[in-house]
Amino acid sequence: MAQSVEKVYADALFELSVEQKTLEDTFEELKALKVIFDDNDELIQLLSSPSMGEGDKHDVIKSIFGGRVSENTFNFLNVLADHGRVRYFDKIYDVFHGLYNDSKGIMEVEVVTSEPISDKLEQKLRAKLEAQSGKTVLINKKVDKSIIGGIIVRYSDSEIDGSLRKRLDDLRKSIDSYIA
Repeated sequence: MAQSVEKVYADALFELSVEQKTLEDTFEELKALKVIFDDNDELIQLLSSPSMGEGDKHDVIKSIFGGRVSENTFNFLNVLADHGRVRYFDKIYDVFHGLYNDSKGIMEVEVVTSEPISDKLEQKLRAKLEAQSGKTVLINKKVDKSIIGGIIVRYSDSEIDGSLRKRLDDLRKSIDSYIA
């Protein structure tokens, strides 16, 4: 089965970074680039433009990133530009981030509550998830008043929805199916 564009590029950069023992630095540079690209959609459009020649794209990359990122990251940006793949940077970053986390034994978890989660509850949740997964857990907290109460925990491809909104929706569906 053919691999996705983002997986091919992320895998290649990841393997190179591991081989050259620059994984930490590459990951930090990619995080910084993600912020830059997220804030400058015009830059992605410019570097993705088929009407712009490779040399011009290289000049733009050199003027913005030359001397500010490692040679590997600089070359990676040029390869993306040469192959019209800069528009995939966000997805490439996501795949690379996943590879990085897997290699470091890290699991990122999103915790959604209707009110800010207490430090005590966060520590308990982290300890439980670390015990279950055997990984270091990083919790990204999010407040969403629309869940009314309870908690939603998202990680990997899983979601545990213990929100009051979910329970009320389930109750409504149950009543609707009973009445219908």
